[in-house]
Amino acid sequence: MNHMFRFLCFVLFLQFNVLFAFSSELTTDASDTKYTLPVIPISDNDITNPDRGFCRWNGNEMAPFPSIDRYARYNWTVFETSQGVYNFSSLYNEAAAAYADPDGRGTFGLAFRCVVEGIDHAYPAYLDAKMTSWYSNNKKCWMPDWNNAYFLERHDSLVANLGRAFNKDPRIGYVEIRTFGNWGEWHLSGFEAPPSPLGWISTATIQHIIDVFVKAFPDKQLIMMSDNEGGIEYALKKTGLKYPIGWRRDSWCNSGMRTPSTSSKYASFWPLMQERWKTAPVIVEGYGNTGMTYSLGLQQVIDFHISGIGNGNFGSDLSWSTMTTDAQLAIVNSAKTSGYRYILRDVTTPSVFVKGQSVRFVANWSNVGVAPAYRNWQVKYRIVHPTTSALIWEAQSKLNLRTLLPTYNFSTSVDTPFAVDETFTLPQNIASGTYSLEVLIVDNDNYFSPLKLANQSRKSNGAYPIGNVVVDAQNAVKSISELKGISLQSFTGKILTLNVQTSDNYSISIVDTIGKCVFKSQKYLNVGQNIIETTNCNKGIYVLNLANKGKSKTFKLIRN
Repeated sequence: MNHMFRFLCFVLFLQFNVLFAFSSELTTDASDTKYTLPVIPISDNDITNPDRGFCRWNGNEMAPFPSIDRYARYNWTVFETSQGVYNFSSLYNEAAAAYADPDGRGTFGLAFRCVVEGIDHAYPAYLDAKMTSWYSNNKKCWMPDWNNAYFLERHDSLVANLGRAFNKDPRIGYVEIRTFGNWGEWHLSGFEAPPSPLGWISTATIQHIIDVFVKAFPDKQLIMMSDNEGGIEYALKKTGLKYPIGWRRDSWCNSGMRTPSTSSKYASFWPLMQERWKTAPVIVEGYGNTGMTYSLGLQQVIDFHISGIGNGNFGSDLSWSTMTTDAQLAIVNSAKTSGYRYILRDVTTPSVFVKGQSVRFVANWSNVGVAPAYRNWQVKYRIVHPTTSALIWEAQSKLNLRTLLPTYNFSTSVDTPFAVDETFTLPQNIASGTYSLEVLIVDNDNYFSPLKLANQSRKSNGAYPIGNVVVDAQNAVKSISELKGISLQSFTGKILTLNVQTSDNYSISIVDTIGKCVFKSQKYLNVGQNIIETTNCNKGIYVLNLANKGKSKTFKLIRN
């Protein structure tokens, strides 16, 4: 099955919202109410959330597509204007722009590099006085002695100063470890060998550079380039970090994206690299020349669980308007599919919330993206006033979106939602009445706008309405559930037999296991045996609801 057909199946799945199965069987009381929330299909405009999809790439947005995150990499010389004099104004400006994005607060990912082909000096020229640098005729640029102690001393000073400025800044989404190689990609493809006695970068220097970034940014997500097998292995195996190190490859839409999975040099740790998406992001950008095959993009997003894509570098001589429609569609669909895409399918709660008592919530969640969110988002259930929206009660769910991995299988087009069963205690001091129940997802630092779900009806404050709930005292609830003098004798075929002690009008309804009413009737039942012919009851399990004069009773039905 090719990737575009898979994506079309994905679109249909989200459009009609029918192909899913529950991850576990959870039993709820027959007096509960199940609220099903409407879903936004992936064929609609993309959902702008942080840490997923397109990001503004080095000041550009090639595809006319919404994004709130930004990314840029700089030459070392931009930051250190003279020895020991640092200027981070460009970073502060980008961080401020991410904070003020009109589509919601985003983040800024940053990096610096020491060598760029065609640029004479990407590292400060003052370093040449104390190290043996050399000029590459192939690439028309100066190359430092990567293993030189003075070079590393000045490099470490820059990283430390960056850490002091941005380690705690919530506007910075991630920091890339890009020190070595052409464009900071940790390779020197096409460069001639360094003159004797200089050599290539040593293992000790590789590890030193990574350790310096880890020390300077203990509270920030780090991303390691993947072109140097020794570097990426060392970074991925670092332990004791607040956030595991993610990885990046600048070969999107090119066969080079698969190099780690096919190279024998990566064989011993490729399984670790392949699984890292579960705890840290995978970031990409386009290959940037005629070697790009856009139809590969979507499949690579799925296969490598890519979270972020640079919105640029799609082709050396292309603009968006000169691309074919198929190429544009492939790029857009890749961005839509990348990262996380959370859906609250349904929530089941008691029909009446009792003051001072426990309240059970059973919610089914889907992640129809390819990766989880990597931040500590808080999922909060809220009871608010139906007209003023004043907050009446709030409780935090135990659901951790960092660990809610994809529930949708792109190969089978089947979604298996994740069931969250939890209980909260309602305070005594809530006034009796009918309120609105909603869900709101906020980040720990209260920096971002509330997280957007792939659900409809989002409110202006970022919350999603679930339904109306009744809050009452315990005695009132008891009176609702105490219908006596009626019993179930049998349910055979479509024939329901009830025994009644008091003749009266009764409300009779049958619902299936997903809360759909399959039979409903108002009937006058006489004392003794009453036979009722039902409809729409195929083989399966159902719940029978009987009600009379404000009281109710439920029975479990099995149709063989």
